Amino acid sequence: MGCLSSKEGSTFQQKEVGVKEGEHITGLSKKQRFLLKGSWKGVSREFESTGVLWLVELFTTHPPTRACFTQFSHLGLDGELQECEEFRQHAEQVMERIDNALFSMEDPDTMKSILLETGAYHRRVVGFRPEMFQFAEEPLLNALRCTLDERYTPQMEVIYRVIVQFMTQTLIEGYSGG
Repeated sequence: MGCLSSKEGSTFQQKEVGVKEGEHITGLSKKQRFLLKGSWKGVSREFESTGVLWLVELFTTHPPTRACFTQFSHLGLDGELQECEEFRQHAEQVMERIDNALFSMEDPDTMKSILLETGAYHRRVVGFRPEMFQFAEEPLLNALRCTLDERYTPQMEVIYRVIVQFMTQTLIEGYSGG
């Protein structure tokens, strides 16, 4: 599917607030967070296409998740969904929400608050279950791998797995009212 959208620059910048090494809530070291921020710049230029790849794979591998998106559930996965402007905009908005959380990584309270709020929002989505956040992990990692291509190194895979698992657990916590 090529690039559907491209953005100049990145909204991902470092925000220092005095987090000490070894105690960051994500489980990432300062160096890993630095590498993630640099890598994320490549993703930020492709939010729409990355989000589309992610959600299409999620719907393909876990069809019940698709039912939660009533405005798109009637569209075929063979290209019709990918061509829908409303779906592409939604995919980009989901990626921008992740970007907001990652932008706040050096302010753990803000980052966690964004993820808890997002998790809590999903309680209002008819048919949504908290395990659906877990179903989204591998499709998201695959979309990131596709977007970053050779920049998705084994080292970056470890970093992305850690951050995605942290985000998933925090979203579930928010969904559960924690």
